[in-house]
Amino acid sequence: MKSTLLHWAVTTAICLGAPALTPAASLDTPTHKEVEPIRIPIGPEGLVKTIAMDVKGNLLVGVSWAADEAKPAPAAVPPPGGPGRRGDVRQNDPNARGGINPALAIDREGHTYALKVVSPDGKVLATWPMTGGLQPKMIFGSEEGAVYVAGGGRLAQFTADGKLVQMLDTDQLYGQKGQAAGLCADASHVYLALGMGNSLRATEDFIRFKRDLSEPKTIVERQYGCCNHIDLRVAKGELLIAENSRHRVNRFDLDGKPLGTWGRRDRESLSGFVACCNPCNFDFGPGGVLYTAESGVGRVKKYAQDGTFLGLVGYVDTTKFDQGSQLAAQSCYIPIEVNHDASRIYVMDVRAAIIRVLAKLN
Repeated sequence: MKSTLLHWAVTTAICLGAPALTPAASLDTPTHKEVEPIRIPIGPEGLVKTIAMDVKGNLLVGVSWAADEAKPAPAAVPPPGGPGRRGDVRQNDPNARGGINPALAIDREGHTYALKVVSPDGKVLATWPMTGGLQPKMIFGSEEGAVYVAGGGRLAQFTADGKLVQMLDTDQLYGQKGQAAGLCADASHVYLALGMGNSLRATEDFIRFKRDLSEPKTIVERQYGCCNHIDLRVAKGELLIAENSRHRVNRFDLDGKPLGTWGRRDRESLSGFVACCNPCNFDFGPGGVLYTAESGVGRVKKYAQDGTFLGLVGYVDTTKFDQGSQLAAQSCYIPIEVNHDASRIYVMDVRAAIIRVLAKLN
């Protein structure tokens, strides 16, 4: 009888388009293993900024490299209000983008920025130059082929083959030098997160645009994403935000009305999230399954959209957090992209400037 009921439940779930149920005994068994990473030729001073995926399954990789000899990051500046006083957490340094202390900045003066289109096996297919101050901090490839890029106080739309369609000044729109912290799009809108502040105290606001970047409207405010990084996706009429500093995923309707939240900090249960700020990044795979990536531990797991834990996917090698250093600021970002059948999962490693690959086990 129990076997019959389980068969009925699994069959019903599949027919309704829900992720199939997984036996509890296999939830902690990895389904993927790490294989040879993708390395992009950007020189010893080169940085990998972010990754996304286009409609063809190619990776869209934001990079920078030293055109000349790059200058080191500037020294730290004291917080406003004098020694030992925090001041306004969203304006640690009003002249720096995102108010971020220059000592934690991961940009390099003199670097050239570009978006590289990379095949699933690591071949560079094209390089799109970034102009007009645009920096590829956040990238999103839409299902219709359009590509959106945000960073450096700019938000831009490109065609599928790299032609710039339009670009706007987000500093002017936002009224301050916000940091591009997250980006996604659906059939009707583009959603951009702009952040201010350092480390765990950084917060982000979310602006919705029409697909042509018109009619900007702030729909969600002050979500906590460490180091000005916060991932977001739209699915089934919901906006999901990975509020990593609070170890949870928040659900909103597309006008910003809260619908619920799931996730918790938990060092014992595999279904919870560990380390400083997780889930740091996520991506939807086939069947509406949400794949999460945890920085600091390099762990990839999968969930249903409502937070039901569906099992462990695998691990990639990452650097542990190291106090409040520049390395920690870089490591608190682990973008993940899932291909069409989830046979390969790509996880960016900022520390090593490579893209790690998880391949499905037979």
